[in-house]
Amino acid sequence: MPAAHTRPVRLVLAALAALVLLLSGAVAATPAQATTSSLDGAWACDVPAGYVYDQVSMNRSCSGGGSWNSPQFHLRTPVDGLTACKSAPGFVYDAITWGSACSQISGVTSNQYHLRKPYDGLTACMGTPDFTYDYLTWGTACSLTQGVQSNAFHLRKPVSGLWACDVPSGFTYSQTTQNYDCSTYRGATSTKFLLLG
Repeated sequence: MPAAHTRPVRLVLAALAALVLLLSGAVAATPAQATTSSLDGAWACDVPAGYVYDQVSMNRSCSGGGSWNSPQFHLRTPVDGLTACKSAPGFVYDAITWGSACSQISGVTSNQYHLRKPYDGLTACMGTPDFTYDYLTWGTACSLTQGVQSNAFHLRKPVSGLWACDVPSGFTYSQTTQNYDCSTYRGATSTKFLLLG
C-alpha cells in the first residue's frame, strides 16, 4: 500500500522538477536573446531611443520607393570615448570634430561629438545636472563653428567647501568672490560661490 501511494508522488515530483528545469532554462536564455537583438552596428532609417549614430549614408533604402536619396543611420550604443553624430542622455562630450561621416548634404561637413561619461575633473563642452564647474577654459575643441574659440567647463562633483561657478540643486553658499574663473566673456569678472550643503 505505501509503494502504491509513493508512485503518484514520485510522478508529481518528477513533473515539478522538469518544470523547474524548463523555467530555469528559459530564464537563462533570456539574456542571450537580449544580447543578440542589439542594434549596435545596424543600419536603420531612424535612430531609436537609447542609440546614437556615427555615420550617415544617403541612399534610396529609406525613401519609401521614391527616386530620391534619404538618410540611413549607422546605429551605435553610446559608450565612453565613442565619436558620434549626436550626444546621448547620461553623456557629455569633450571635443567636436568636423567631417563628412555625419553629413546629410553631399560636400558639406558636419560636426561629430567625442562622448564621455562625466567624472570629477573632466573638461567638457557642456555641463550636466549632477556636476558643477569651477572654471572655464577657452579653445577650439568645443566650438560649433570651425576656427572660432568657445569655452569648456571643468566639471566638479559638488561638495561643501568647493568654490564653484554655479550653485547646484541641493546646495547653498556661504561666501562669494569675484574673479575671472567663471566668466563667459574674456576680461570680465564673474561671481564664484563657496558651496555649502
